[in-house]
Amino acid sequence: MFAEALRTWLVVTGVLLFLTLGLGLSRFIGDAAAGELPVDTVLSLAAFSTVENLEIVLPVSVLLGVLLTLGRLCRDNEMSALFAGGAGLGTVYRPFMTLALIVALIAGALSLFAAPRAERAMETLGAATATSAIESLSPGRFRTFLDGDAAFYAERRDDEGNLRNVFIRVERDGEDGEPTETVITADRARQQRDEDTRRVTLVLDDGWRYEGRPGRADYRAVQFAEHGVEVAPPAPEVSGDVETMSVPVLLARDGPEAAAEWQTRVSVPISIVILALLALPIGRVPPRAGRYARVIAGILFYVIYVNAVHLVAVSVGEGRLPALLGVWWVHAAVFAVAVGLVMREQGVFARRHRRARA
Repeated sequence: MFAEALRTWLVVTGVLLFLTLGLGLSRFIGDAAAGELPVDTVLSLAAFSTVENLEIVLPVSVLLGVLLTLGRLCRDNEMSALFAGGAGLGTVYRPFMTLALIVALIAGALSLFAAPRAERAMETLGAATATSAIESLSPGRFRTFLDGDAAFYAERRDDEGNLRNVFIRVERDGEDGEPTETVITADRARQQRDEDTRRVTLVLDDGWRYEGRPGRADYRAVQFAEHGVEVAPPAPEVSGDVETMSVPVLLARDGPEAAAEWQTRVSVPISIVILALLALPIGRVPPRAGRYARVIAGILFYVIYVNAVHLVAVSVGEGRLPALLGVWWVHAAVFAVAVGLVMREQGVFARRHRRARA
C-alpha cells in the first residue's frame, strides 16, 4: 500500500506543480511582454514562486493521494479482503501515515528554510530588475513612467544594447500649477545608475529638447550633445518583512507579526499529518461508491482547515489573539475531529452506546 500511495502522491504533486508553474510562467511572461520585467528573469522568478507554492501543494497532494488510494482499494474490495484476513486498522493506516510523516519532514524543511530564502531571492531580484530600465524597454512600442507622466518610445536597439531614435515626452506641473510639457528626441539612449541615490537615468546623445506649455507658442528648443532624463524611481530595497526572515531571527524577535509568521510555517507540516489522519476514515467508501466519492468532502475539509489557520494567523499578527493561543487551537480542533472519525470507524461510539443501553 505504501508504494501505491507514494505513486499516487507523486502523480498528484506533479500535476499540481505543473499547474502552479504554468500559472507563474504565464504571469511573468505577460509582465516581460509588457516590458515590466527583463526576459532573462522569468524562469528564475517562476522557480522561486514554485518553491513558495509547495507550501500549498504538499498538504493537498497528501490528502488527495490518501483519498484516491483508499478509494481504489475499497472499489476493488481489497480493503475488505485485508480486514477479512485479520488486518487491523493499524496495519492499514501505517503506510499512509508513514508517507505523511515523510512528506511533512520535506514540507517542514521547505516552509522553515527554503521558502523564506526564495522570498528573499524574489525581492532581491525584483529590486535589481526595477533599475534595469534599458533592458526592460521594448523597441517599437510606447512605455509610460513616473505614474503616467512620461512616455517613452525607441525605434530599435543596436548591437551594443543601446536604444536608437528615441522619443520622450514628460508632463509636469509648473511652479504656478499649470502643466508644462517637455519633448525630447535623441539619436541614442543608454542607461546610467547613481549608486548613492539608486536613481536610474537615461543618458541621451545627440538630440533636441523642446519645453513649454500646451496651447502657447513660447516653446524653448535646445540642442544637446548629452542629456539625462530620469525614467524610473529609486530602486526598492529588500523589504525585510517577516516572510523573508529565517526561523532563528523570527524566534528572537518580539511582536505578534513574528509569532504569527513562524506559527504559520510550522503549521504546514502539522497540517499534512492531520490531513492524512483525517483522510483515512473519509476515504473508506462502499465498493459501489466509486473511487472519487469522498474527494469533494476531503477538499472541503482542507479548504475550511487551511482558511481557518490563515484567518487565525492574521488575527495573531494583528494582535487580536494572544500569540500563546495562536493557531494551535485550530490544529487541535481538526485533530479532534479526525480522531473522532477514526474512533467512529472502529465502532467505539457504537459499543459505548450499546453498553449504555444495556
